[in-house]
Amino acid sequence: MEQQEQTNAPAQSTQPAQQAQGFAVYIEGDKAGFVSKSAVDKFKLAVKSNGNFDLVALASQYVKPEFQITQESRTDREIKFNIVAKPKAKQNQGSYSSDLKERLREKLGEKYNARTNSSTKETKYTIGQADSSDMIKDVMKQVQEKRPAYRIIDITNILNPETYVEYQKANYYTNIVMVAERTVSNESVFAPRSNSNKSNIMVMYQGSYRTFDYGLANLVMDSAVEIIKTK
Repeated sequence: MEQQEQTNAPAQSTQPAQQAQGFAVYIEGDKAGFVSKSAVDKFKLAVKSNGNFDLVALASQYVKPEFQITQESRTDREIKFNIVAKPKAKQNQGSYSSDLKERLREKLGEKYNARTNSSTKETKYTIGQADSSDMIKDVMKQVQEKRPAYRIIDITNILNPETYVEYQKANYYTNIVMVAERTVSNESVFAPRSNSNKSNIMVMYQGSYRTFDYGLANLVMDSAVEIIKTK
């Protein structure tokens, strides 16, 4: 794994497929599973504006980690989703220590939010950008599979030396994992943190980061997400 990373390949954007006018999006189940009230409307808008939406990526942005949303049905005129709480795994002795650490992390986060009058709900630091390249969508999906309890956001187009620090600080006590693809606009962040021009992906969490070559993602992903754990 290339510990400090990236390539200078600008993200390729594709024009989203617009749904037919009057297309309806229905959400059944527990809407409390969304990160905020406005997230429900944003989720619907994202689905309506892109017929080829990535449900995993949308869920990482708008749905709480302890909930899961699934597509129930789809026609030319409407699409239905269902959101429910994830089943809680039975606690065993081996997980007791990690559970204590997780509760401690949550309490520290609550104290931090009380001091700064902030919250882990929707802010400009917890949403990320709306559109992502296919490469980043795949990375977000892989990270989500490895760490299902965390939210993954894309900050590729927002990333610069100043925002790198701002996002790391703002999300230090949250369950937000940030990812970015190396582009011309964020090269000043990638260059000093990469030891190869082929390193084109960065994963950031709690002040730490990992960079690696997307072409090696299947081989290095386990190592890359090692920074995503309770400290």
